[in-house]
Amino acid sequence: MMMLKQKLKNLSHLLPMSVTFKHLFKPPITIQYPEQRDVMKPRYRGRQRLDVKKCISCGSCARACPNATIEMKVVGIEEKKVKDRIIKKEKKHPEIYLGRCMFCGLCVEACPTGALTWDNEAIELAEYSREELFYPWWKLAGYEREPEQGGETQ
Repeated sequence: MMMLKQKLKNLSHLLPMSVTFKHLFKPPITIQYPEQRDVMKPRYRGRQRLDVKKCISCGSCARACPNATIEMKVVGIEEKKVKDRIIKKEKKHPEIYLGRCMFCGLCVEACPTGALTWDNEAIELAEYSREELFYPWWKLAGYEREPEQGGETQ
């Protein structure tokens, strides 16, 4: 009995080795990252993207954020003429600090017009300093620098 247990103990490495042998003749599944990029799935939550033309300045994304990473910044004043009066409304856009964001998606779901969406192409979220993790509204919209007037560019 003791001899049988000792023999089974000596053969206990065969089961893990069978997994190794099974994968030995298959092609590798790793990719060489900087040269080759993996295609992200459509539901991947990378970085938020803002469509300034759809944004109605409601602030529901900022209210829905559990970590309070979204702040609304005033980017201009919108004037609308209704009958004989002129109504002025502040135009606000969200700014996100990705250092605190947990990518839960509540801000995207809370947006009534679909102005805030996920960008599944941006997977490099690492930066050299914490200040670079702050994304102002114009950076979320994909602009190189902040537009001069009105908060929107063509």
